[in-house]
Amino acid sequence: MTRGPVVVAGGAGAVGELLVTALRADGTEVLVLDPMPPPHDDTALAADITAPTGRAATALRAAPTVVLAVPEPVALEAIPVLGELLTPGTLLVETLSVKSAVPAALHAHAPHVQALGVNPMFAPSLGLAGRPVVAVAHQRGPAVAGFVADLTRWGAQVVELSADEHDRVTAATQALTHAAVLAFGLALDRLRVPDVAAATAPPPHVLMRSLLARVGTGAPEVYRDVQTGNPYAGAARQALRAGLDALDAAVAADPAAFGKLMDRARRPLGDRIERYRETCAQVFADLPQTTDRPPPGETGVP
Repeated sequence: MTRGPVVVAGGAGAVGELLVTALRADGTEVLVLDPMPPPHDDTALAADITAPTGRAATALRAAPTVVLAVPEPVALEAIPVLGELLTPGTLLVETLSVKSAVPAALHAHAPHVQALGVNPMFAPSLGLAGRPVVAVAHQRGPAVAGFVADLTRWGAQVVELSADEHDRVTAATQALTHAAVLAFGLALDRLRVPDVAAATAPPPHVLMRSLLARVGTGAPEVYRDVQTGNPYAGAARQALRAGLDALDAAVAADPAAFGKLMDRARRPLGDRIERYRETCAQVFADLPQTTDRPPPGETGVP
């Protein structure tokens, strides 16, 4: 069990609240620092983690564990400040979606702390149980191992990676995925697809529209950060463009070329292909029957 008190900077945000809830469920004393503290938390302090003063600074000096559940620019600005405040051996946990810049900042400004990066690979509202969380041990120590054990005990499926591995993986699983979904939406907009398409769509298209609805209604700054902050995101988008070029070339060639393209496309699935086929079948089976109806008089594509 993680021992308190724990200070969570950004505890009013989605990821911060996820960890605050888990820690308090353990009986751990938690102090939330946030420029806009949650109104339901009487113990929270309005504070700027990049320039903490008064009670906030005192709490940071005394805390055995400090969590940075803040955007990357804020976290990188806060690390030098925390390097001056935190005592040797303190556990510093960051929740950034990009990890590559963190090790150098810690080495330069806070080499005396233990440091762990975590990244919940899901919407925090879904909860930790059964969900994947990436853990990056920036500066190892017993408190790092203890927090990873806590994540596992809370039900998370913990996957340990290096900072560089984390960013390479998330460039594919997040940056590429989001780019493909948003590009799909842009393509629909460019094609000016009539409303009848929603009423006649087969399951793959319905699922793509559902993904577009989820990603497209998210916070723009969050999704932009995934694309701008990850050093491998540009390569992921370029690979997506190259994939469409390869598809065009295969369409223009003979049928054998298209078969080879499909072979290549499914190659990354490896020996998990049947598992993914089963997952897709289950998702399709669970899709609700569409209630969309085309407007009167609109029965086809003009």
